Amino acid sequence: MAEVTFHPLHPWALLPEKPKADRAGARAERDAYQDSFRYLRIPRLPADCPPWVLGQELGWSLRSPLTLTMRPLEDIGLAVPDAEDPQQVGRRLGGQRMFQRGKDWIATGDASWLHLGDYRTPTGGWEGMFIPNGQGTVEWRLGFAAQIPPGTFLMVMPPPIPCAPGLGVPLGVIPAKAVNAMADRGGMSIAVQIDHPVSIHRGQEIARIVLLHPDSLRATAHSTPTASATTPPRAAAEVHVPPEAAHAAEETR
Repeated sequence: MAEVTFHPLHPWALLPEKPKADRAGARAERDAYQDSFRYLRIPRLPADCPPWVLGQELGWSLRSPLTLTMRPLEDIGLAVPDAEDPQQVGRRLGGQRMFQRGKDWIATGDASWLHLGDYRTPTGGWEGMFIPNGQGTVEWRLGFAAQIPPGTFLMVMPPPIPCAPGLGVPLGVIPAKAVNAMADRGGMSIAVQIDHPVSIHRGQEIARIVLLHPDSLRATAHSTPTASATTPPRAAAEVHVPPEAAHAAEETR
């Protein structure tokens, strides 16, 4: 059985949790309607549907480590010539905040909420929990490291039930080498996109991660063509009946 390990890198981190469907609570509500109400019923209970339960309990829940209101981010990618100061370039472009990503820069307008997640590092400095990622997305550092088996993959996906309207989680698949290396780069992070102001609370599920076997990415499918109306029907298969069986059938008529 494949094993996945999570460990915190900072005291504020919330480790992923295995989700659990509340089947007992759902059944209690169904029984209460049946026993006490004249009309109200739950004819079909999702908690009694194994595919639904497996979907709800798939993978691990990623939870927000803090409470805040997130706002849409308008950004633009820029190159800053070597002879120019990035902050001066930002002021020249209307007070844009500048964030370096690789050799290029991402300039944003009002992004003050990003600094609400600035956290203390073990060395006594400060780092940002939220970093502009381009195309309106934000990299969200969650403060823990994950270790998954070599050759596997980790899929990041939205939770089965959206945590809050306005917060999007792009679907992504990360190979084990990259997941395990995140421990040395600030820990696990996901990309989110905010469509409109949304309030998130500490402990609230924001995404789901699922371990994938390599075969999940290598699998191929073959389709069988549908027979058309002009396709002649297949000839009926011959059935060979032993003589003694035929004789017994005649006697029963």
